[in-house]
Amino acid sequence: MKEHWTLILTNPNDANKSKFENGDFHSVYLDLAVKRLGNICGEKFNTAALENFKALSEHRNQLVHFAHTDFVGNNEGVVIEHWASWYYLHNLLTQQWRSYFEGYEDQFEQLQEKVTKNMGYLNAKFEALKPQIEIECKKGNEISECPSCKLESALITKVYHWGHDIECLVCDVKKLKLKDIHTEIECYSCKKNMAYFMLTDEFCPHCSEEITPEYALEQYKKLYEKEDPECLVEDGRDYIAYCHTCDDKEPSVVNVDGLWVCVYCEDRGWTAISCDNCDSFVTGDVQRIEVFACHRCEDEVRESMLAGL
Repeated sequence: MKEHWTLILTNPNDANKSKFENGDFHSVYLDLAVKRLGNICGEKFNTAALENFKALSEHRNQLVHFAHTDFVGNNEGVVIEHWASWYYLHNLLTQQWRSYFEGYEDQFEQLQEKVTKNMGYLNAKFEALKPQIEIECKKGNEISECPSCKLESALITKVYHWGHDIECLVCDVKKLKLKDIHTEIECYSCKKNMAYFMLTDEFCPHCSEEITPEYALEQYKKLYEKEDPECLVEDGRDYIAYCHTCDDKEPSVVNVDGLWVCVYCEDRGWTAISCDNCDSFVTGDVQRIEVFACHRCEDEVRESMLAGL
């Protein structure tokens, strides 16, 4: 909708503005919506989240059109699926798509409170699964706290240097859990230190003053200046990189706790290198940057290549 209203329609070629404004149209289905958001808007999604949304959609259709025998008398199954769905959706609305949904925070919190009231179901399942969790630990598998239900029930299935994949045995949430970043910065108001990347919101845990990404970036820059007055990397470039994920016009990626992490979108795990084409210090796919171009100059390089054909 933010890109263009016709993309909401199943067939944009049949677009009629008057009918659209009156609600007389066929809206895009989930699969096609995901495809358009990816190809046209550059959005990326958690595969597990999409699988959950599709499953929820299928169950919704069964409930509307037929009897859904799988859920008869099975409140726990319904609660757990809805819990995971809301977790994925809440992340999209309050993080990835936050700029588009500003002003709806209160409504989101009301929904969050309603979902949280079902925590009793998850606690009961957790108690029932304790023997299975103990077996996983004895096998040498690591269990961590689930970012969704907050129970010690998340099985680590794959490890990376920037985090690990987890699969919660209780609430069924599957996601990449990013490595914690503990390097602290000083609050401008109370002057106390805080681990900015560990905050659950943008407020100081000591005095509740808002800590903006712009302020955090300036503070991390000061840390560089303190450690290295010239703030240079090995080839003489600034120690702040351009983020290929949020594609901001200003550099926003800092190196903390051994990781390159964007202060704005908090994407991490990428390598920051210098692009030979435009001389920018950027994150992204190293091989693509070396053989083709970075996100800042790829359009120009592509046009130049096409012009030379």
